[in-house]
Amino acid sequence: MFKIICVSARQHSNNFLQSIEKISKSEVEAIILREKDLSEEEYFILAKSVKEICDKYGKKLIIHSFIEVAKKLGIKNIQLPFSKFIKVGNLHDDFDCIGTSVHTVEDAVLAEKSGADYIIAGHIFATDCKKGLAPRGTQFLREVCNSVKIPVYAIGGIDDNSVSDLCALNCKNFAGVCVMSALMKSDNPQVLVQKIKGNYSMKTDRNKYLLYAVTDRHWLNGRTLEEDVELALKGGVTLVQLREKNLDFDVFCKEAEKIHSLCQKYNVPLIINDNVEVATAVKAEGVHLGQGDMSVAKAREILGNSKIIGATARTKEQAVKAEKDGADYVGSGAVFGTSTKSDAVKMSFETLTEICNSVKIPVTAIGGITKDNISELKGTDISGVAVVSGIFAEKDIYNSALELKKKIEEIVNEK
Repeated sequence: MFKIICVSARQHSNNFLQSIEKISKSEVEAIILREKDLSEEEYFILAKSVKEICDKYGKKLIIHSFIEVAKKLGIKNIQLPFSKFIKVGNLHDDFDCIGTSVHTVEDAVLAEKSGADYIIAGHIFATDCKKGLAPRGTQFLREVCNSVKIPVYAIGGIDDNSVSDLCALNCKNFAGVCVMSALMKSDNPQVLVQKIKGNYSMKTDRNKYLLYAVTDRHWLNGRTLEEDVELALKGGVTLVQLREKNLDFDVFCKEAEKIHSLCQKYNVPLIINDNVEVATAVKAEGVHLGQGDMSVAKAREILGNSKIIGATARTKEQAVKAEKDGADYVGSGAVFGTSTKSDAVKMSFETLTEICNSVKIPVTAIGGITKDNISELKGTDISGVAVVSGIFAEKDIYNSALELKKKIEEIVNEK
């Protein structure tokens, strides 16, 4: 579970206790009271007030450095600088949870051996708090995570944009982030915390690829596309791709804005097919690119790290290249042939499985998938299915989506 810990900094707030109260109302896991310039007496007075706020909102308060203050207040969580942590030795008789900060892989290993319950590694991104010091980067964070088994938190320059760079870590013990200035300066920390969590989970939650609905207006029969998409959303689709090959830019944008509003209502990401410009204009969550479209690398350069980029991959080599260039998932098929693409070539299950095993990113199967044949995809290691006619050509879109969702969950959970 991805957690956010607030690290306090009075210099970034006009009304410190008011800021702490606002932050405590958000979905942060804990607050580290890191006010190193205070005397022990001053820190004790401040900690007492912060504890009242944390207790009020059920937030964990972590005392930084001042061991005796924590004992006096009955606080069982302590965060220590690495040098102090090594010097004082084992404190587990007095504390339930002890953390320390590390700046090298060697320190991380020693911290774990010395009894740390978790470590904070940094600084990962450039930050004004460390002006003139080069960030250690995500590769350092990955090395720290791989060197220990205890939870690891990232710190330094973390906000709702930079958090997207942490999505590719793939480390089981990466526990979350510590945020200082971005939270302390925020007028609305509740919204900021939601954005940080949302941008991280949007890129890392593989469940969103389970049932990927790809629109097609051929079967509207007098209904609007919005009506059909909403039925699919109610039925449980986890991702929506708006595919519009024949609309000009302005009309495409207007349609995309309507579908995007619907998707936001159901908390489902919207992916735009082929068109990076439309995706940018309507602030969609991502784009899907075919082999003949803009390159994944160029799209990543334009869209940044926070957006989802998918790519069509019909071979293992295409899948590997897409992942290397920055794709978040690949779509592979056509697994059952398809009537929606005249040039689609049927893909064998062996090739699909080979693609799944060649990359770490999710693979969605596509092509002629319906509730009647989806079970044949068992054992291919897919993360989900992308469905066009199997949803939108059905008379009962809602129940078709419902049934497909249930079946794909069974397939994926059998892994």
